[in-house]
Amino acid sequence: MIKRELYMSRIRPFIGTELVKVMTGIRRCGKSVMLELIQQELAESGVSRAQFISINFEDMSYSHLQTAQALHDEITARAAEIEGKVYLFFDEIQEVKDWEKCINS
Repeated sequence: MIKRELYMSRIRPFIGTELVKVMTGIRRCGKSVMLELIQQELAESGVSRAQFISINFEDMSYSHLQTAQALHDEITARAAEIEGKVYLFFDEIQEVKDWEKCINS
């Protein structure tokens, strides 16, 4: 995987802040790779991967999380089992109906 330092340098100041970060771009431009790079950088800085909740909504394993309420319930339950700060990574979140309500919550 190519380390995209230019993009990482722009994202890095916001990592760990309470702001919700949204990456947008055309199909196949590397958004998913950027999510992986951020997770890798966090892990290299000492954050345990156990603190990550990462969901790709194109994966049929997560088809039961297609509403804001179902996603909220899942994240709440999983986060309760994690000690320390929880990092959420969602790929293709637009597949979840009313996802904004869950994220704002």
